[in-house]
Amino acid sequence: MTLQRLAATAMLALLGTPVPRALANDAPEAPDVAAGKTGVWAFFPEAGFYPLYIADPLRPQSAMLLARMPTSDIPDAGGTRFALRLGGQFPIVARHPYGDSECGWQLDFEGGFTSQFDIDNSLDNIGWDGLFGLLLDYKPRPALAFRFGTLHDSAHVGDEYAERTGRMRLGYTREEFVAGVSVRASQRWRYYAEVGVQYGTKNFQEPLRAQAGVEYQGERPWPSARGGWYAALDLRAYAENDWHPRATAQLGINVPTGRGNGRYRFAFEGGAGRTVLGEFFTDSETYAGIGWYFDF
Repeated sequence: MTLQRLAATAMLALLGTPVPRALANDAPEAPDVAAGKTGVWAFFPEAGFYPLYIADPLRPQSAMLLARMPTSDIPDAGGTRFALRLGGQFPIVARHPYGDSECGWQLDFEGGFTSQFDIDNSLDNIGWDGLFGLLLDYKPRPALAFRFGTLHDSAHVGDEYAERTGRMRLGYTREEFVAGVSVRASQRWRYYAEVGVQYGTKNFQEPLRAQAGVEYQGERPWPSARGGWYAALDLRAYAENDWHPRATAQLGINVPTGRGNGRYRFAFEGGAGRTVLGEFFTDSETYAGIGWYFDF
């Protein structure tokens, strides 16, 4: 048999061999029996194991918010602003028990950007924060989840605001280790708490941060509706602000996208306490506005 005929025969044999079920795209995942393992690896899964904090303005998210500030300590800043937030949570790899893709371990990357533009002053950018983190999530049960990892917040003063006011950047950067827990008490109620400890603390910063929140998912307005109304409250407090809490809340409509944890939200948002912009961490504000949000 010539070399060409031998290669052709081997190719036909391979093409006629059925694809193993474990390798087929539409085949159910199976445990690695030969290695004595019952866990399943999933790369770039659609849904995250640790639910995001809906009302937290500093979590990476995509949103547009038109807000009015009745009070603000930021010097020479207007009272009507446009807030832009970009980013989200990106699951990298998960390992879950066979037949239970809602529980297990998952590694996530979070990345985002949050900023405010001064409508009263030609849409000058007042400031912006770059956010990212690497987090390991553990979900032993569908209603209980933990997260551990590191978060980074690099704050900046907007160029237009600095040119107009002469305000120079302080260099507020916060890098911290975090540990959080999320508990879904029922189909409607969810509670969470988180602690952050900054490493590489600067002279004007303190290491500790605490956070807690509660969320309520209301009923659908009619049986065929895809979503329903919701309410959420988030509380953050920093040692560097003498533990004075910042409270933010949302009341709106929640519409799932049908892909993983993705959802659209239309909501009223309000807040009081330490400003969201890290460069102005010694200043306080109150605000209220209406926004569009997209979680993916």
